[in-house]
Amino acid sequence: MISGTTAYSAYVSPINPYASTLFVYYARSVCIAVAAGWLIWLAFTAGQRPAGTRPLSTALRWAGLVVAVTAVLLNRADPTSNWWGLRNLTVAAMFGALTLAVMRRCGVSRAQLGIWPPSASTARGRAQAVAVGATAAFAALITITIVNAVPTFLPGEGSAYGGSQADYLGWKTFWLQAANVVVSGVIEDVVMVGAIAALLTMARRPAWEMYALSIVLEVGMHLYFGVPAIGLVVVAAVRLALYRATGRLTPLVIGHIAYGLFNGLLETGWALGAILAATALVAVITAGVCTPARQTEPDGKVRGRSA
Repeated sequence: MISGTTAYSAYVSPINPYASTLFVYYARSVCIAVAAGWLIWLAFTAGQRPAGTRPLSTALRWAGLVVAVTAVLLNRADPTSNWWGLRNLTVAAMFGALTLAVMRRCGVSRAQLGIWPPSASTARGRAQAVAVGATAAFAALITITIVNAVPTFLPGEGSAYGGSQADYLGWKTFWLQAANVVVSGVIEDVVMVGAIAALLTMARRPAWEMYALSIVLEVGMHLYFGVPAIGLVVVAAVRLALYRATGRLTPLVIGHIAYGLFNGLLETGWALGAILAATALVAVITAGVCTPARQTEPDGKVRGRSA
């Protein structure tokens, strides 16, 4: 809703949608409040817990409560103030915790979701993580290149934001940009990739539905780009394909955040693209060459070489 309002106001009404428009303010407040209430309910409700799972510790329950309440209170901060950066970090923590709580309630563990699975500590696991993160960052670079190129083929400006995403969204300092990049990494990867894939897989839905939903949400979140937002199809499809092929979610988030930070500090171009592509290629080859240190047979016996 917020992204759609942003696109509409950029094309139709000469106002800053992140300043004081009541619709955006209340829509954002309602979304944050609902998410906070849902997280608290999941953390403190003892029933409907999957068989074989342990109840949450008291510390984790109260940590979820503190994060949720803080996110609601800081939602009133000025989007151009430093408090807004802290607000985004708490929102990222809240949505990450909410996703984990929903997955846990559905019987999906943190490792099954792809957050630091047991194989991550092996040589092959580390190489695979680098490959996934570098490939995701490379896809983001290709996507932003497409987004910047599309307006040249459109009449007029062709883009709602007019050039700088950071300036249009009010990211005046590196702190604000970094905080927004973190919340984007959590929402776009943990929720729109991991949660969607896990839940639709459990529901035995076809793969095309996962891609359709993830792509529609990704493009919808970036409607302030205008027509060039269609370029987000690339990064959305690549991220979901990587996740479905490897089951690794943490490298996707890290790769997304790392690219977002470097994109704000450096002028992206062929050099960064070449580095990312080469890194991904080497890591893929390494992951293919390395074998797991220990492999377990169906009868419980362990074979393979020692670490």
